[in-house]
Amino acid sequence: MLDPIEIANDLIDVATALATERDLARLLDAIASAARRLTRAQVARLLVLDVTGRTLEGVLGQNEVVPDAAPVPGPIALYREDMAFNLTDPNAFSAITGRLVSIADVYAYTGFEFGATYEQDRATGFRTRSFAVLPLRNAEQTLGVLQLANFCDRNTGEVVPLTGASEPALRSFAAQAAMAIGNARLFAENQQLIRRLDRANAELAQENAQLREEAQTRFRRGGRENGVIGESPAILAALDLARRAAASKVPVLLLGETGTGKEVFARTIHRASERARKPIVTQNCAALPEHLLESELFGHRKGAFSGAVSDKRGLVHEADGGTLFLDEIGDMPLNLQAKILRMIELGEVRRVGDVRTDRVDVRIVAATHVDLKRKIADGGFREDLFYRLSVFPITLPPLRERRGDVPRLVDHFLAAAAELSGRPVPTLTPEALDALAMWTFPGNVRELKNIVERAVLLVDHGERIGVEHMPADLRAEAPIALPAGAALPPGADLKAMVEQFEAVVIRTKLRETGGNQSRAADLLNISRRSFIEKLRRYGIRPSRPA
Repeated sequence: MLDPIEIANDLIDVATALATERDLARLLDAIASAARRLTRAQVARLLVLDVTGRTLEGVLGQNEVVPDAAPVPGPIALYREDMAFNLTDPNAFSAITGRLVSIADVYAYTGFEFGATYEQDRATGFRTRSFAVLPLRNAEQTLGVLQLANFCDRNTGEVVPLTGASEPALRSFAAQAAMAIGNARLFAENQQLIRRLDRANAELAQENAQLREEAQTRFRRGGRENGVIGESPAILAALDLARRAAASKVPVLLLGETGTGKEVFARTIHRASERARKPIVTQNCAALPEHLLESELFGHRKGAFSGAVSDKRGLVHEADGGTLFLDEIGDMPLNLQAKILRMIELGEVRRVGDVRTDRVDVRIVAATHVDLKRKIADGGFREDLFYRLSVFPITLPPLRERRGDVPRLVDHFLAAAAELSGRPVPTLTPEALDALAMWTFPGNVRELKNIVERAVLLVDHGERIGVEHMPADLRAEAPIALPAGAALPPGADLKAMVEQFEAVVIRTKLRETGGNQSRAADLLNISRRSFIEKLRRYGIRPSRPA
């Protein structure tokens, strides 16, 4: 029988070791060694359940007498072929029932199957006698079993059975070992997840850097004529789609609000494509009446109509081998839509007044700011043409969704405007830049360009562009700012200043949401009722009902 004090000391040492070890392989080896030291066993083996929970697999074995006899002889199934529990194997029995198995002599016991043990003993010359199996179970599940064999008497060294008095200590040890194994597994899984996350972050950073470099390369190649400026996620995503579209021959449909740069993107796609050596021809479909637009696009024969004094090639002929950019295609008349559809599908066009068809190789890039699906429902746009054009749609983000690009765009437009006017590039005051950053830009990049060009003309040589050089509606929404470190003057009404700033923020959110009061309230994280009360308090009238 083991000495209780020594058992307690061993358990303390074991608990310390198990609590500090996080490497699973070293932990399992420490568990086997501690179990043998605690019980004076010659053999210790650890078997764990596989991922299916149906098989015990040996992961570690120690035999101080015959090291060749240490391994567990083969995997042990918990279920038989008829799907009944395998209760004849002592290891499976312990794992299934959660009970400790203790046998004085395996060669004199007939309740369990020990055929594999007998064969291993014959092959190695080792003699297995006393035997025990303990389940390794944490608070949630059974992880495996701990197998021990040949317990030696402390004084004589003879092999003896496991005493009942030792069982509580072994159960305590098995519980701590199971907890340590579970923690080590969690630690290993966490480390693996961290490594995966680090790799994913590194790959994402590399991909972002590559995407940024590709975008910058396109900027450098196109220069100012290209005009795509920005590094916000929204614009980089659109540029990535443009790059992918450029590598194909399918039609591209550019969607977005007025002034978001659809023509700039069309030219970017053309320059990055294999058609870059051929021309890109542009036509605004809303700029001409139907009969003139047809003649402009497809050409005409002499005498086809009054004023047709000679044959004329159409824009589709000029764009042969290149790109035809059809801006505002949502405003194209239905009759011309049918001819555009035929050109896309068959590559054939017919001039006005001609009986023959011409073959052309034109890549179509179309753009619109209107909802084409709504126009289809209203009968104003052909559904078959929509699906032919929208093979590769790209939605360009409005400037309010890429505010981080405003400073870069301002610098670009300042330099261009200063060069055009032959004067030094002016700078902006912080208040002016803040006002631009907070403005919602209904006209998007085109509006920003116009604001900057106008401001450059308003300032004198050496003067900085301030809020006073901005349009009146933008000045009205400009943020209230105090100089850094300035104190409030005596008698200043802080509450009034706070309310004034609050009113500015509310007007900004209303403008961002197009007058939608519910959405504006959500953005400000207040209830709709509180939002409406503030509108009444400050006398703010939304541009349209919510």
